[in-house]
Amino acid sequence: MASLDDPGEVREGFLCPLCLKDLQSFYQLQSHYEEEHSGEDGDVKGQIKSLVQKAKKAKNRLLKREGDDRAESGTQGYESFSYGGVDPYMWEPQELGAVRSHLSDFKKHRAARIDHYVVEVNKLIIRLEKLTAFDRTNTESAKVRAIEKSVVPWVNDQDVPFCPDCGNKFSIRNRRHHCRLCGSIMCKKCMELISLPLANKLTSASKDSLSSHTSPSQSPNSVHGSRRGSISSVSSVSSVLDEKDDDRIRCCTHCKDTLLKREQQIDEKEHTPDIVKLYEKLRLCMEKVDQKAPEYIRMAASLNAGETTYSLEHANDLRVEVQKVYELIDALRKSCLV
Repeated sequence: MASLDDPGEVREGFLCPLCLKDLQSFYQLQSHYEEEHSGEDGDVKGQIKSLVQKAKKAKNRLLKREGDDRAESGTQGYESFSYGGVDPYMWEPQELGAVRSHLSDFKKHRAARIDHYVVEVNKLIIRLEKLTAFDRTNTESAKVRAIEKSVVPWVNDQDVPFCPDCGNKFSIRNRRHHCRLCGSIMCKKCMELISLPLANKLTSASKDSLSSHTSPSQSPNSVHGSRRGSISSVSSVSSVLDEKDDDRIRCCTHCKDTLLKREQQIDEKEHTPDIVKLYEKLRLCMEKVDQKAPEYIRMAASLNAGETTYSLEHANDLRVEVQKVYELIDALRKSCLV
């Protein structure tokens, strides 16, 4: 008799659970069991009973698995119709509540920041233009210093005992240096220098935009007439010890950063990115196709109808031209993607 635990091929029918004999009907199986296996001991009956229990457990597990699958599919279908974790079948659609737009406040604060930045930049550009309106290389140091002090009032030396940037104390070795654009004081270590080419670049780029906002009293030509103080006041120990910067203008870090940002804006405005150039060329080609394609369609329709309004050679030339433009458009499109 084959063992029940041996893995064998799957057999179907009315099989005897003890000898695995295939009977043809239920009655034959019942009579076979009563005749052949009625005298078996209780161990065999226990084995049959355990086999039946295992079959029932397997059946229950299959039924439970099918129920879980149905429940999950139902839950997914239910969640697909839900919105924001709210069941639309249980709650009525809610009306939109109070809405407050902060765009106006944002525009107000942004405009204030932009106005402040524009005013500061224009102020520095005007002062820079005054500082470069004369020949610095052929002018005496005392006169250059007097002109620089007339452009913007300098902070008093006694009011600043320490460098505002690094905190070092001023002394004979660590001297004070004034920013020519805002008048603030800093040490030599924290001092910045603006070259004359950079100054000319900034002033020439902003001259047109500032001409409409600059009053006559603020023009560069009025620098010599608006000088304050005398040349004799410059003959001090500090002026003698000052290093002469013929081709550079001293300034603080804040003013230098502001001017560098302005230079970056000018460069970005003058420089056209490659992708923009490709797009502009692509637009020109598309406009050319929009003009030539309808004309070619009219020629083709007229020639197909047997008319003699257009010549075949002219139509072929136009077709080749349109085809080349299409090829160029495709090449430009691929270049834009790269």
